[in-house]
Amino acid sequence: MKKLKGYAEIISGAIGVTDETELALVEDIMRNDIFHSTLDWQTKKQLEDAAVNAYSYLKAYRSAGLIGR
Repeated sequence: MKKLKGYAEIISGAIGVTDETELALVEDIMRNDIFHSTLDWQTKKQLEDAAVNAYSYLKAYRSAGLIGR
């Protein structure tokens, strides 16, 4: 398995997912739906908490048919 870099590593650790496509979707939700900003000014704890929230958003978006899998 390829080593994750940057935010993907933090997100993966927070939600237990290693699929790069899934991690990219979670990161996008963090940027656009949670913080409405870049992620570089967040603490690691804030990023971890946001990753958990964003992953639940992703699941809800899929259930609503807004994002495919």
